[in-house]
Amino acid sequence: MGEPQDQPSPHRGTFWAMLDPAEQALMRRAGTVRRFEPGESLCRQGDSSRHVYVLLMGSIEIVTDVATGYEGVLAVRGPGDIVGEFAALDGKPRSATMRALDPVEAIVVPAERFTALCQARSRLAWTVLRVIVERLREISHQRAEHGGRMVEQRVAALLVDLAGRYGVTAGDGVTISIPLTQKSMAGLVAASRESVVRVLAALRRQRLIKTGRRQVTILRLEELKRLVS
Repeated sequence: MGEPQDQPSPHRGTFWAMLDPAEQALMRRAGTVRRFEPGESLCRQGDSSRHVYVLLMGSIEIVTDVATGYEGVLAVRGPGDIVGEFAALDGKPRSATMRALDPVEAIVVPAERFTALCQARSRLAWTVLRVIVERLREISHQRAEHGGRMVEQRVAALLVDLAGRYGVTAGDGVTISIPLTQKSMAGLVAASRESVVRVLAALRRQRLIKTGRRQVTILRLEELKRLVS
């Protein structure tokens, strides 16, 4: 298997960044590098597939279909993140659909090889556990945010969180490297798309952020944090 070229550095705190070089090499040998086009599904809700994906390049959104036919956005993930690990560990059908937001390159590891690695390498298994615990904390935090804050505060909190995990320092601020649609942001903060559009416009007027096509740059991060609190 060829080595991917010109990959961006994994974001600090992601699964891939927490592995040492030997563990990264084991993961590469256990899987196959695949590429996915924007809009393409890595897997679909209800699938019986159990592969684990480690994102090397690009970003995905994780969405779920509810009984009413509404598609809810659960999370977005970027370079360095591991996704699909639940199905590999418990053997149950996929609980959500994973869809590429832009060109994605990922190591695809069969469940049997992934679980064998975790059983043989306690440090790797511990890293997976750390990721799972962090995501449980993320879910708990989101529920608390959605229950007691205005939409403006929820959007600001989302931007601060994404800047911390996927921010790239630019000349005039911190750019969130994941391409975010207004629909995705609305799903992540449990608000309507129209409400999110109004909040983004207000933040632009205050010169706290600037936006481009599917891109947000935070110009004054500390002030945005104060808005959250």
